[in-house]
Formats: sequence, structure tokens, C-alpha cells
Amino acid sequence: MSLSLRALVTSVVCGAFTAIPTWAQQSANPSLRSSRADITSRISEAEKILGSGGYSARIKRTKRQEVALLRRRLEDGDLQAGDQILLAVDGEKDLTNTFPVSAARSITLPGLGDVSLRGVLRSELEEYLTGELGKYLRNPVLHVQTTVRLTILGSVGKPGYYQIDSERTIGEALMLAGGPSTGIDPAKTYVERGGTVILDREAFTDALNQGSTLDQVNIRAGDQIVVGGAVAPNRSTVGAAIPVLSGLATLTFMLVQIF
Repeated sequence: MSLSLRALVTSVVCGAFTAIPTWAQQSANPSLRSSRADITSRISEAEKILGSGGYSARIKRTKRQEVALLRRRLEDGDLQAGDQILLAVDGEKDLTNTFPVSAARSITLPGLGDVSLRGVLRSELEEYLTGELGKYLRNPVLHVQTTVRLTILGSVGKPGYYQIDSERTIGEALMLAGGPSTGIDPAKTYVERGGTVILDREAFTDALNQGSTLDQVNIRAGDQIVVGGAVAPNRSTVGAAIPVLSGLATLTFMLVQIF
């Protein structure tokens, strides 16, 4: 690499951590993230179905599971080990970076130490971190984006582990993994957590048709999306997939590959 090109790349890298990155300059769309009120409303609607006699056993079983997941989400929050927080703070280059969520469900910020994220929803994260940073900085202005670490298996072009923006739709997540293999119906897909199906084929199809985001379907780190209803026999490619990043993380990843 020529000296001038290396200097240019170095300038871009330094600029990425001193200026507000492009992703942070774009206005977030709150409708893509589930608020506490949204989740509470979904619980109420599901409970109405459970209390009615006009629905099938399958639908009630699905709604019963949904209520349990949503209640747990309200209690525990969204951020899990494996997630990443893309943080940009005006005028604070050390705090403008990508921070991984630890096993203790916290992030470590330079000069500030550990900040717990237990009980915090993604939709609440920007306001929450503004309050936490406000303990040390005067009127901090910040921007936040979250990515979630998923495993996408089954009949897709590139099965593996992916770090995906939580505001992506589940359809976009499938395409980032290479899309469904030829002849595979993407509707024959489910999501599981710890060996338990949390989004069955029917619910996945509904979410796919509605353009629901990963956040809106209660996806969290460690979940597995199994495309086509079965895991391919050869799982050796799982670890070979290139993680899909967004925003600042994308820039960092690309520059690492250059060097």
C-alpha cells in the first residue's frame, strides 16, 4: 500500500472515532424498536385471545408462549452477552466506538468503568446511557445503535454467526446470510432459543410478511434462525461465515481486512 493511501486510510480511521459516524447522523426510527408500552400492549392483546373461546389450541399455545417471552423481556431487558453497542458521543472520541456487551450484561466505557444494561430495552438505551454519561459529562449528546449476534442455519447460502443491526427485518437477516437455497420456501423457517422454538413457522411467516424487525419479534443474542425447517447435515461452514456488521462496526471490519 502506498504511503499516500495508507495516510488516507489512517485519516479515515481516526476520523471515524473523532467525528460522528454516518450511521449516527441518520435519525433513528423509534417504530422499529419495541417500547415498554408496545410490549405491554402486546401482552394485553395476547391475554384477550387466551381468555376467548374463539381461537384454536395452536394459536393459544403460541400466544401463551409469546406472553411468557414478553414478560421476561420487560423484566430482563434486551441486551445480552454477544450484542454490540455502537456509541457516538459528541466531542468524546474515546466514547465513540463499538462496545461489546459482557457476560455480566454491561459495557465498559473508557474512564467511566462498567455500565450495567440489565433491564434496559433497546428502545430505552439511548435515553438510559444519556443519563449514565450525564453523571460524568455535562449535557452529553449521544447516538446509539445495537447489533445482535445470531446463528443462521439450515438452507441458506452462508450459514453461520452474524452480528446484525436489531432494526433489520428478519427478511433482510436471511438475505445477509446468502438467502434461502434454491427451491427452499423461506416461510418454512423457525427461531429457537436454547433448544426451544420461540417463533414457529406460522408466526415466522406472519412476521416475514409484515416486515417485522428482529427487535419486534423478540430476537436476542444466541437465538438461532433455522431456514427451511432443517439444519443442513454439514455444519462445518458455520464458523466460516463472515460476521455482518453495521454502521461504525462495518468500517472497522473493512479496514481490518485491508491491513
